[in-house]
Amino acid sequence: MKNKVWNMIFCLLFMLIISVPAILINTKKMQISEIDNKTLTEWPGITWKLENRDKIEAYIDDRIGFREFAINTYIDLNDKLFTVMVHPLFMYGQDGHIFYKDKDYIAAYQHLNTDKQMLDDFTEFLSQTQAYLDSKDIRFLYFLCPDKKTIYSEYFPTSIHVNQERESVIDYLRSKLEKTDVNYIIPTDALFEAKKDQVIYNKKYDATHWNEFGAMTAHKLIDEEMQSWFDDVPKLTEDSYNLEFVKVDSLDIAKFPIEEEVPVYSLKDDHSTDATEYLSKFLQGETLTFYSHYTNPDAVNGEILLVFVDSYFGNYQKYYNNRFKEVYFVHRQNYDYLQNYVNLFFPDVVIFETAERSISSEMPLLADFKDYYYEPPYDPSAVMTNQKLDYSLITTIGAAVKDHKLVMKQDDATNIVRLDGILDTKYPKEMYQVYAHVGEVYLECNFCELERASKEAGRQYFSVNIQRRYMAEGKMELIAVNSETNEMFMIDEFEVVYED
Repeated sequence: MKNKVWNMIFCLLFMLIISVPAILINTKKMQISEIDNKTLTEWPGITWKLENRDKIEAYIDDRIGFREFAINTYIDLNDKLFTVMVHPLFMYGQDGHIFYKDKDYIAAYQHLNTDKQMLDDFTEFLSQTQAYLDSKDIRFLYFLCPDKKTIYSEYFPTSIHVNQERESVIDYLRSKLEKTDVNYIIPTDALFEAKKDQVIYNKKYDATHWNEFGAMTAHKLIDEEMQSWFDDVPKLTEDSYNLEFVKVDSLDIAKFPIEEEVPVYSLKDDHSTDATEYLSKFLQGETLTFYSHYTNPDAVNGEILLVFVDSYFGNYQKYYNNRFKEVYFVHRQNYDYLQNYVNLFFPDVVIFETAERSISSEMPLLADFKDYYYEPPYDPSAVMTNQKLDYSLITTIGAAVKDHKLVMKQDDATNIVRLDGILDTKYPKEMYQVYAHVGEVYLECNFCELERASKEAGRQYFSVNIQRRYMAEGKMELIAVNSETNEMFMIDEFEVVYED
């Protein structure tokens, strides 16, 4: 009898142990795991044939009760008892250095995933961008940010070998860029030199990026270009910043216990104003991640800077805010909108930054640089005809069109005036470049993303985008130039007026 009681107690305890995690399953929506920095699988629903059973299994695996506690305990014990890093995102290298463990990251270290076709297309995109910006007298610079595995390869796990017969991403891209007119910086030599005196990528914390010392080294190289282009942009120096060392006890994008002091620079005297909200609600683009806009009324120059950023540059506005009149940061995934932003922001210089890691992993999957399109800037040699082109407006934002008037309300908080339209032409047999003539400026009304949409739809779209603060009362003309004959046609003429 006594044995039966104990058996019953044991069975109840066993049932309790295996049922409690199921009872405590996390059913909340839009949950993110701190361990592997991913969004947990959402409930897919149940069908009679269970076609989605894989998603159901993933849902249970991701959300079962005590998941994070069990994984954290397992990770912690392996780290403390065996100095083994059992983690989905990171791994130990030599002497306690932590590296990213993504399969593409490792393959790039081994020179196994250098996508030459993608890099050829990317180089052509950079060449086209250089030519387009040169034609508008805008400075351009491409900057590649090397991975920690490239600069501190001596600490990468010795069990992972490099195929020396194949080219790395950096070596191949450099060989292509050398044959172009693109202004570029690949700062490997400068970083190798800098690491002799400073730790420029942290040993553990933020293993996917350089630290503040590495960033300062890199941005000083950019500043050398700035100093050669502009005589009124203040130099970037450490003297403008406070330096402190901050203790961290976990990795930055995943929960893993560490103890490290990392350098942090902060501006001593920041004169800039955060104007990010001014345009963010009305901006076209692929993503607003990393988008920021700063103005500096105390700037000693009138220069405007536009930077297409990856995660390496994403938080380094502080190196530019005090030195330029305006600074825009946008994610480099918005590359198809580059011409749109140039006509919207009026930059004096454009920087395009990519991380080495992105080139070998995410960009080959998500980016398409083939057949990139730039609308040619307005050519004053175009011959005006007496004919008009018919068109229709499909979107009007920030203004109302009434009897050839562009009417804007004084109290309207829409800070971008946008007119989207379609030309009534025999596209693609007849193709036109569309421009908005405002004051003394001719704005290009097409860009790569819009051109792709036109080709897909078989109709020629155009889009006028102007910051409201640049819209004075007066005339705005819409004109089109035939791509083959260079004949110019009037599309429409508006009187810009403000009303209470």
